Amino acid sequence: MINKPIMIQRIQTLFLVLALISGVLVFFFPLANYYHELYGNYKLFVTDLISMDPDPKITTSFWFTSPLWVIAGASMILTLISVFLYKNRLTQLKLVAFTILLNISFVVLVFIMYSNKITGLTQIEPSYQAGVFFPLITLVFLILANRFIRKDEALVKSADRLR
Repeated sequence: MINKPIMIQRIQTLFLVLALISGVLVFFFPLANYYHELYGNYKLFVTDLISMDPDPKITTSFWFTSPLWVIAGASMILTLISVFLYKNRLTQLKLVAFTILLNISFVVLVFIMYSNKITGLTQIEPSYQAGVFFPLITLVFLILANRFIRKDEALVKSADRLR
């Protein structure tokens, strides 16, 4: 029985694995903290807006942040699939490009939509936490992986040409 190896010696695979790791970490750290002595204390996670007060002034359901966790989860799954598509570079390139688009939409959702919506509900300005940097780090690693996949494909095409 022969196992299918992961091509870890390719630099784009390393970038994809690092993007996957930072994509997983976004689920464990808060994206933003909303704190005001009168209006309350809230933490925005990918999965929910959690009140740190015993009697919260606003409550949200699990579905309030559903676009965030759906996009983050899809991004992680597509990145994992991309790691194993090292033999089909064109498909890998398309999948990574789509994942970049998903991550850009995640960042836009967090910084524009959710920031404004929660500020409107709580009257508190956000202070961004460590979790907000992980989607940005993921985006950087995906862009680097995309660049090296393109470089690899150009190298293969140049070797296939007749001279």
